[in-house]
Amino acid sequence: MKKYLVFIVISFLCFRAESATTPSAAYSATAVTNPVNPLQFFSTISLKEVQKIAGRKLKLKEKIAVKIFQWKIKNGFDPTKKAGKTEKGKLALIFGILGLATLFIPYVNLLSIPLTVLALVFGYQAKKINPNDSKANTAVILGWVTVGIYVVIIGLVIAILSSGWTFGWG
Repeated sequence: MKKYLVFIVISFLCFRAESATTPSAAYSATAVTNPVNPLQFFSTISLKEVQKIAGRKLKLKEKIAVKIFQWKIKNGFDPTKKAGKTEKGKLALIFGILGLATLFIPYVNLLSIPLTVLALVFGYQAKKINPNDSKANTAVILGWVTVGIYVVIIGLVIAILSSGWTFGWG
């Protein structure tokens, strides 16, 4: 009996469900009719016009998103523009050079660790945007060279301290 009941429940779950939504409103004159700049058009329309174009009432989160997007468009937002693709490579190179340089300066060499991490992070981000960015490649190489030097220095310090040298104290 249980097998039949399980079969019936599974078969009901397999039926195709039909949505209970109403069709959208007919095409209205306020819809986009080949404007000169669609972003400029979208930044000037009201929420009621957006709701007419969508054919339904917008939820609160959607209204907030529309207003934020309109605000970004008015303040010069362009989704096609890739901002900072050359600056990340340059910034990564600067962090890489500073990370390697501060490694050998006494009392400042601990500053080299965050600089190296920043060089690696920004270098890999810039390489993701543009794989042929030579500044990003150089920053990544400098970052890994600095990490390698740190590993060698830490290995030497551990070897010296564990070898039993007493430095004249015993």
